[in-house]
Amino acid sequence: MIDFRRLLLIGLLCLFCSSCATQMASENLEGVNELMSQGNADELYEKGNAYAKKQEYRDAARYYQASARKGNMKAQYALGYLYRKGLGVQRNYAIAGTYFEQAAGQGNSDAEFNLGMRYLLGQGTQQDYSKALDWFNKAADHGNRYAENELGYMYASGKGVSQNYPTSLQWYQRAANQGLASAQYNLGLMYANGLGTPVDKATANQWFQKAAAQGFGPAKHRSEG
Repeated sequence: MIDFRRLLLIGLLCLFCSSCATQMASENLEGVNELMSQGNADELYEKGNAYAKKQEYRDAARYYQASARKGNMKAQYALGYLYRKGLGVQRNYAIAGTYFEQAAGQGNSDAEFNLGMRYLLGQGTQQDYSKALDWFNKAADHGNRYAENELGYMYASGKGVSQNYPTSLQWYQRAANQGLASAQYNLGLMYANGLGTPVDKATANQWFQKAAAQGFGPAKHRSEG
């Protein structure tokens, strides 16, 4: 039996504690109220980006929060990312999760993907494959290739759904077509092992080569030519 969990490269993971999310959401960085008068939500977000590019993450976080409080979806996601990584702020998964939820509520596919990962892995919350599936589907509806890859995994492993290799193959195909190396590798494995499709070593090798060309380590050991 193939361990598909080990075959997937997970992108950004959202790990936070839901029990204190409401309390943490009220935390404000210093000077944010003053920053809010310096421009509209988009302008504040761009100022945050300028600081982030210089790796001055504390100032980036302040501008992102000012923008996020004005409802900017991109700033909400960016601020969640800073809290998840501990860049410019103390790492806090609860606050990260709160901002991801805000961004996901506005249709941000990366935030939707992160929330799917939260429930898939049971990080800071009870593991819930059904909720993970819902968030991955929402992200995939917005074209998120990482979510498509995760849906391939869920159907291959039968988590939250009945195991269905043909459907898994379709999701891996969609993510692979968007250039995701891990999905290209997973798709190669499906063809190599005849899962959801007849065994096709030539097609498998083509996908392994595509993944290897992007520097995906496991694929380098599987590709030929």
